[in-house]
Amino acid sequence: MTTPATRISRAVLLGLLTCSPILASADTYSSRAPAHHASPADQLFNKGKVLIQQNNVLEGIHWLQQAATQGHATAAYELASLYEAGLGVPKNFQQAKSYYELAIQQGHRNAHYNLALLYNNEQASFRNLQKARELMQTIAQQGDIEAQFVLATLFESESYQATAQPAAAMHWLQSAANRGHGKSQFRLGMYYLRGQYIAKDSQHAFGWFQKAAKQGVAGAQFNLALMYEKGDGTGANPNMALHWYQAAANLGNANAQQNLGIKYLTGEYSPPHQNAGINLITQAATSGLRNAQFLLGQLYQSGYEGKMMVDLGKAEKWYLRAAKQGQSDAQYQLALILLEKKNRANDAKFWIQQAIAAGHQDAIKLQAEL
Repeated sequence: MTTPATRISRAVLLGLLTCSPILASADTYSSRAPAHHASPADQLFNKGKVLIQQNNVLEGIHWLQQAATQGHATAAYELASLYEAGLGVPKNFQQAKSYYELAIQQGHRNAHYNLALLYNNEQASFRNLQKARELMQTIAQQGDIEAQFVLATLFESESYQATAQPAAAMHWLQSAANRGHGKSQFRLGMYYLRGQYIAKDSQHAFGWFQKAAKQGVAGAQFNLALMYEKGDGTGANPNMALHWYQAAANLGNANAQQNLGIKYLTGEYSPPHQNAGINLITQAATSGLRNAQFLLGQLYQSGYEGKMMVDLGKAEKWYLRAAKQGQSDAQYQLALILLEKKNRANDAKFWIQQAIAAGHQDAIKLQAEL
């Protein structure tokens, strides 16, 4: 498993070259002294920065390189970031690695973070999970909770060089969660919910989801809604289920959008809000949730209480999106629509075969009738 970049880089030069964050890093460290005490290395760094601001990137990078060779840690760190992202220079992971290592030697604490992620990058020829763990552990042990969270995911992973270490993963996840890291709290809740690395315990799962939900972790909010709805780990509470479905839906959680949309359509737990329900299901389908795409196809195929008119063209569109993701009911319904169209029999037979491969019984019967 490749650990995702989980922090926004605040690197000065990356901010100058692109309007969107590229790399993950811990909070930016600066080795620069105050301007009125600028060292020769600081002067070289500042000269390079100004040139890059003036879009003279290649010459600016030249002065950054000069600063880095004179011990300017931030210059080395910025150069590593540029080579890793391929901004102003050809992408070169080996060069990025060398500059991150130089930054670390010069005291740049947070270069450990990006270099660890680079060592876990599947595209890097020198990928080494064990080395990534060692680098990330350096700053995790210094109390960086984001590093602790990422280190936990690295210990969950395995490669030909290193086996998964569940106990270590649990240790670092617990450490970060106890200190208020929302994603760690959510992940720890999932451990308890699934019985992964630890005995299954719905109440503990609920407790961790609750902590993470209050910090705006959409997945935790969705799981809280499910648990309140089912009475799992807590007493059933429809109002709280609706509250957390809405919170997660507002943050773009497609599963929450789908579930809340269904409840608005059916009037479960609240008066019906058909338009709002259709909009939410459409949002979930647009996000790529295949069951929401199938449901939207059904709504367009049959219409819904005067709020949605029958539109077989749109039904086919949404069934096709879900079918391509392996949703067997969508594959079957798409085949039925295509069978009614001229010159689409072969396409229909293709989707029948796909549904049959997934064990769809109605598709098996349909093929026998053809």
